[in-house]
Amino acid sequence: MSDLNSIPSLNEDELETLGVLLEDEAERQDSFDFFAVHGLITALIAGPVEFSVQQVWDCAFDEQLGFSKAEKEQVNALFLKLAKEIQAWLDSGQDFPVPADLTLVDEEEEPPLESWAMGFMTGVLLQEEQWYARDEETVAQHLFPIMYASGLFMDEPEMEDIDDDIDLSNQMCSNIPAAVVELYLLLHAEN
Repeated sequence: MSDLNSIPSLNEDELETLGVLLEDEAERQDSFDFFAVHGLITALIAGPVEFSVQQVWDCAFDEQLGFSKAEKEQVNALFLKLAKEIQAWLDSGQDFPVPADLTLVDEEEEPPLESWAMGFMTGVLLQEEQWYARDEETVAQHLFPIMYASGLFMDEPEMEDIDDDIDLSNQMCSNIPAAVVELYLLLHAEN
């Protein structure tokens, strides 16, 4: 168990800078917002393949970036710092602090949790074979709440059933922080 106070984290200014830069880029082209990037980085670190910041760039953006050279360097540095923070949380053994309310109820727009889960599932699908290689059934079980929250599998009957029941939907979403840690422990256990 590591001391939670020693977890490196982005300060308010860094979070705001990253959020604004990603938001501006998402408005310019259909790229990932902060929540989706956070989910993607979480999946890439929790998963069985060594983390590479290049994969974040490849998944989150089209090739034609609107960032200046300085902004791109700044975003890259913030991605790496965010990755360290996520790694430290996963190593701590605590329930993972998803940076969004654990609900899909949002009257205004796409719920941040859905965006986060979509980013996470993008990371899983990128390395699907490796994710399921060790214990497909257990991985699928732990992934289920994240799959549900991502909205990517809405056509499946069991997802529709959950969607029709707000309490069940919120219960499913509240399982995500523990599920992230379980997946990390499972995928990084020594053989």
